[in-house]
Amino acid sequence: MIKNIIFDVGKVLVSFEPDAYMEGLGFSEEEKAAVNRAMFQSKLWVQADQGIMEPEEFLNGYIANAPEYEAQIRAAYRTLGGTVELLPYTMEWLSNLKERGYCLYVLSNYGVYLLEQTKAKMKFLPLMDGALFSSACRIIKPDPEIYRLLLQKYGLRAEESVFLDDRRENVDAAVGCGIYGIHFTDYESGRAKLETLLAQPEKE
Repeated sequence: MIKNIIFDVGKVLVSFEPDAYMEGLGFSEEEKAAVNRAMFQSKLWVQADQGIMEPEEFLNGYIANAPEYEAQIRAAYRTLGGTVELLPYTMEWLSNLKERGYCLYVLSNYGVYLLEQTKAKMKFLPLMDGALFSSACRIIKPDPEIYRLLLQKYGLRAEESVFLDDRRENVDAAVGCGIYGIHFTDYESGRAKLETLLAQPEKE
């Protein structure tokens, strides 16, 4: 019987749209491609989720990846939180699950600087019974250790928990730890899959 529902954040509860954000800053297609390569699609971006350096050090690293686009990288980094917005279905969905008695948790790869800029947009955090962001523990999904750490921190049983994430490898890692997994591709199908799982009778 499922008692605990664990959510990834990006592309599940909030949007993450770097291209649209950069378009809003007036970047050309060439500039968007360059900043994507230097920052959003770089290995440093993954390392930022681990919180292993200070935000300024990451900025310097992004600039070093494409020094000719320093001005654009600085502009994109300055208001990085603009890449993220609360999705329209999130609050109603989570409020409904909470009212039905489920415990809700966050498990997300998320950098310190981006979290600082977007935490106020995460209106769902007061509904959560707990949250673990990768930069706080310096472990990122799909490392099995981060799933075990969440279970241990909040005293959860894997077989009573389900995890929703937009990345298949992260879901597979959760399943490998004994947690039920749902690969989230869109709200309607993700919600339907969750409801099917929640409706399953308790095993004897």
